[in-house]
Amino acid sequence: MSPRRPPRAWTATPAPVDASELLGPRGLTEEVLRGEEEFSPAPIYRGSAAPPGSDHIKGVRHPDAAFYWSLLTPERQARIRSVVDARLESITVVLDRLIDPHNTAAILRTAEGLGLSRAHVVAHQAGDAVAHRRVTQDAHKWIDVEAHVSGTAAAEKLRAAGYEVWAGHLDKTAIHYGELPADRPLALLFGNEHEGPSAETLRACTGTFRIPMAGFTQSFNVSVAAGIALSSAAARRRAQLGAPGDLSAPARVELTDRFTLLAAKLARRVKSGG
Repeated sequence: MSPRRPPRAWTATPAPVDASELLGPRGLTEEVLRGEEEFSPAPIYRGSAAPPGSDHIKGVRHPDAAFYWSLLTPERQARIRSVVDARLESITVVLDRLIDPHNTAAILRTAEGLGLSRAHVVAHQAGDAVAHRRVTQDAHKWIDVEAHVSGTAAAEKLRAAGYEVWAGHLDKTAIHYGELPADRPLALLFGNEHEGPSAETLRACTGTFRIPMAGFTQSFNVSVAAGIALSSAAARRRAQLGAPGDLSAPARVELTDRFTLLAAKLARRVKSGG
């Protein structure tokens, strides 16, 4: 085993599909592992521009995805469907100039594990890595990551799209994270580990929230704070929706195709020892 890669978390037999248990890539048949056709799946990482149009939007299956889908085991097909059906578009996270790439990576892994469909990232410096593979364990390949030039720009774009943007910040007006609204699209913004969100970014947000501390330490690590707040927001949003996810039918078709292509590509890479 390569010393640079930790062992995979998925080692047991896949459990029956359950919307509350969204696990990693499994169920690939030998036909997929032996596949020789080349394909170029749609990129998971995107800039701030709107997603490009494609036949997926009309509900037409990508020909390569349709082929590889036919080679998946029924268990793997059900797993992909359950993950897609539980994807939340109405809950998202904004990472504003985080210094430690491990924190960024850990939050992306948490966001994907909770079923969020997209995360928004403002780089601390030009050229910063979006994710650290050893921490994400490839989770960043299964979630959209949208880049922004600043936290203010991200907040303004999300609010224009109908989201309320709440920043994690300790001030007199900050509300308890459990009181964040669950009846509308919500974006949680987490700022730089040392400085927090800038004053300009805070002015662009809907408001601020806090996570109470019961111990002597003054604050949670940003990745832990994001996990606590996002888990609560996602659970309350699903309860409000009365459903595990909220993607449109065309979006589910597109995402199913992308997951199918990525699953096949990753499996073939493992099979070849790459």
